[in-house]
Amino acid sequence: MLVLRAYALASFAALSASRAPIEALASTQVDDELRAHFECAARCASMPESDRAILENTWRSVGCEEGGPGAHPICGSSMEQLCVGACGGGQQDMTTWLPGAFGSRSPGIAEKQIGGFAADYEAHHACSARCAQEGVSVDAAGPDAAERALETLNRCGVVQLVGAYELTELDRFQRAFDALKSKATAYKKLLDTKQLHDGRSQVYLPFTTPFTSRKALGVGDLVHGVLAKYFRTSGMGFGIDHASVLVSASHSGNQSLHPDVPYFKGLTVSVHTALRDVTTEMGPTYFCPCTGEALIREDWPSSAAIKMSILKRQDCLASSLAPKLTRRGTITVYDGAMFHKGLENGSEQDRPVLKLEVGADDFPDRRNYIQLASASAKKQTLKFRAALGPPLMGDMAPSSTEL
Repeated sequence: MLVLRAYALASFAALSASRAPIEALASTQVDDELRAHFECAARCASMPESDRAILENTWRSVGCEEGGPGAHPICGSSMEQLCVGACGGGQQDMTTWLPGAFGSRSPGIAEKQIGGFAADYEAHHACSARCAQEGVSVDAAGPDAAERALETLNRCGVVQLVGAYELTELDRFQRAFDALKSKATAYKKLLDTKQLHDGRSQVYLPFTTPFTSRKALGVGDLVHGVLAKYFRTSGMGFGIDHASVLVSASHSGNQSLHPDVPYFKGLTVSVHTALRDVTTEMGPTYFCPCTGEALIREDWPSSAAIKMSILKRQDCLASSLAPKLTRRGTITVYDGAMFHKGLENGSEQDRPVLKLEVGADDFPDRRNYIQLASASAKKQTLKFRAALGPPLMGDMAPSSTEL
């Protein structure tokens, strides 16, 4: 089985459903670049098996089958994503490489499809504008908090649950983390300065009390319920990928715009708890709402075209969102496929967050985020995965205090 085929290719078929028709809108906002990216994606989505075999041979030739997602940059891609990346990059003669989808006898792209993309692009602008204007904050203690949070996460790709982490419990977490920092040798073994950039670092959490409960990691009953229903939309369970404390150092720079994973929506979700108040000067996270590649086959070409244009321009194509103030104890939940970046921390204080990432079914193992982590960090993370794995990331009791 090819990496991600179970998630991407099979899911395309399983999740395909007729969408409510959207009346085509004026296509004046679809420029030549966007149109070209859409045509690439539409052709890739309907490529014949002969083209797919060519891509699979390329995928195998760089060691993806044996080495998994970490073996080569293309190993985490589905065949559709590999196709659209090559087409959008402009370095490949697609008519000779994949003649079934791009050659002279290929079906081509109908104007009706372009009109559908124009409508999807207009809908993307409307979606992001609403998220930016209305905001994505939900009072964790308010009525219907779970339903509102899930709706916001599904629509915008991000939700902030204000007051979701009790401050007395957060004080306990902070004391435990400070105690870990005082153990210089153990702390250094868990410190990671390789996987992040632009003045960011992280410390993987050890599998010790109090870090061993899902509540301590930011997944209380409210967040747990939202995550369960979010992953259930695509018919999947979920479990922990890794847990760490991420620090944006004082005077660290802007990150480049990126998704956490180059995959599809609904496969990985980040749960970030603010360990102190985050102001605009401290560099909050900047989001491009309503972005990320769709798992549903009919929706994928439009979402892929938008993704390719964002990657090329390094900016949101529509409205952006950067919270002006995130209070300590606020939990930000966002889909890892959504474009975002950490802004410059111009303050005199570091900006720490409790960073938890969860993934669908066995996706954390396939993704292999911890491949560059230290041996100690890998060891502790695998203990978390064993205890807080799918299908529903249940509570656990600590089984080890060894670092």
